[in-house]
Amino acid sequence: MSAASEVPSENHTQRYARWVIENRWLVLALSLVVAFAAASGMPRLGLATDYRTFFSPDNPDLAAFDAVENTYTKNDNVLFVIRPGEGDVFNPRILELVRSLTEDSWQIPNSTRVDGITNFQHTWADGDELIVEDLVGDGEIAAAVVDRAREVSLAEPLLAGRLISPDAGATGINVRISLPGDSKDELPATVEYVRGLLDQYREQYPGVEIYAAGIAMMNWAFAEAPMRDMPVVMPLMFVAFILAIVIFLRSFSAIVGTLGVVMLSTMTALGVAGYIGVLLDPASAAAPTIILTLAVADSIHILVTWIQSLRDDVEKREALVEALRVNAKPVFLTSITTAIGFLSLNFSDSPPFRLLGNVSAFGVMVAWAFSMTLLPAVIAILPAPKRLAARGRSRLDELVSGFSDFVVRRHRPILVGMGALAVLFSFSITRLEINDHYIKYFDEALEIRQASDFTIEHLTGVFNVTYSLEAGGSQEVSDPEYLATVDAFADYLESRPSVIHVNSFTRTMKRLNKNLHEDRPDEYRRPEDQDLAAQYLLLYELSLPYGLDVNDQIDIDKSSLRLDVTFRDRDGNVAVVEEEDRLARAWLAENGTPSMQDAAATGVPMMFAKITRRNIASMVLGTGLGFLFISIILVFALRSARMGFLSLIPNILP
Repeated sequence: MSAASEVPSENHTQRYARWVIENRWLVLALSLVVAFAAASGMPRLGLATDYRTFFSPDNPDLAAFDAVENTYTKNDNVLFVIRPGEGDVFNPRILELVRSLTEDSWQIPNSTRVDGITNFQHTWADGDELIVEDLVGDGEIAAAVVDRAREVSLAEPLLAGRLISPDAGATGINVRISLPGDSKDELPATVEYVRGLLDQYREQYPGVEIYAAGIAMMNWAFAEAPMRDMPVVMPLMFVAFILAIVIFLRSFSAIVGTLGVVMLSTMTALGVAGYIGVLLDPASAAAPTIILTLAVADSIHILVTWIQSLRDDVEKREALVEALRVNAKPVFLTSITTAIGFLSLNFSDSPPFRLLGNVSAFGVMVAWAFSMTLLPAVIAILPAPKRLAARGRSRLDELVSGFSDFVVRRHRPILVGMGALAVLFSFSITRLEINDHYIKYFDEALEIRQASDFTIEHLTGVFNVTYSLEAGGSQEVSDPEYLATVDAFADYLESRPSVIHVNSFTRTMKRLNKNLHEDRPDEYRRPEDQDLAAQYLLLYELSLPYGLDVNDQIDIDKSSLRLDVTFRDRDGNVAVVEEEDRLARAWLAENGTPSMQDAAATGVPMMFAKITRRNIASMVLGTGLGFLFISIILVFALRSARMGFLSLIPNILP
């Protein structure tokens, strides 16, 4: 048949393939220009350095959390944890370390407050005078100072279980961090200074274990983890794909073409994201790997058909035309349905997952475009493999063919068996638990995970929630009835087996009452007169040094108190935290003053617990709509409603 008679019978894909082959250098040049123009936006990509990126600005739990922080102080912190190799912390050497590191921690960029056992504002009475001073002051740390520090620290509710372990084997220094938000370098500067202090004190005090945990360190870990992973993961992925192509296709052209599609697709998607102003986070940082994987899949479909045609002695360019004819529709359908699947992540309540979906969906379609332009252009330019064995039935072909015959012959029992198996496994869905343990987002090899695990094992928990308890009006925190209710609520929380520590200012008021009654133990109780309580509070505030005021526990209008609750790590399951909050709110409803009725726990664990539930609910809708759109596309593509809806089965069952 003549060439003139062939052309009219060719479809659009074949004519397009011939155009690409004829203009291969132009197509290659345009692909490179587009890709590198887009990739120039990659330097603009930012890294998210705040766990708040997991929550949208209108998230009600984030709003409640921010309201508490605006009322009192920021929760962001660095927690130094110190554990001597031998003995406990109450010896002159370790107390000197704690005192020195506490003083140096005030120099950490963006630090606003430092609390440790050495600068704990110990109160005692000297006649009618109230003395407020550092528990371990300046000068030599003599035996008497050590003994007093031990006695006070282990008995003081504000320290025991929070900054000193029950066995005195470890102590903590809590540094409050407040980032102005004026520069992206604020958090890195803080973390760099902290790490410098760690190096300095580890060298100065050999044999002493010192770690830095806390929210500020975790925030930086969210940015650092992708930077640490990508230089390792991406090259390994490239090596794995190259080896696979070499083993199965044995074609230099195939390797170059596939790598071109993979690299340019990833660069284009990330570059466009950079121009938009995207901040990558641990979730969206997975997008390059996803794009890379799907770009390879697109290329492999086309290349396998091309290689098979070459084995049948088809001329290189005709084989390429045939490869595009056979695969254009399947590759497009695969790409568009995959993109729709990723776009369904836009129903997520968490911005990082929406970003992951959008970047991946865009990258998938870019990969499809390059597989239909760049790949055939590169294949047309480069020489075809010289040595290709004639296509015969390999052992793999025989195995696949035999398996296909078996499925066709035994389709009824296979359908029943696989259906029953799917139903059986589906019952296990009820065993799934919601447990957003955000510390376990990080691998055990990472510094933040090691520091957090060390903190949990030797000092305190990392699951903290806060209750803001309204007193009912300005200056009403001194009301005896209110203080009694807050104290009873703190006692109730401490009685819960899942709670390690409760930080309540009512314990300070009890201590002040005792101090101002000649330190008599029987006077460790709340003041019974409101004016007297207000005087105690004023006297205490006036005695505190700069930076160690009570604004982290009492709002500036004296109309509410803050209660901080720390949970045991073994009870770190967010469902446990939620249940404890439900019980706490029930207690307040029954025993609290009217102004406390609306109090609820806020904090990072609660935020992550609720975002997980919101994501599950929203993704049910998103996934359902995704399946609906995919089925509609397949119905039109396959021109069969039956086949379109049947195709959903292998998508849903996995």
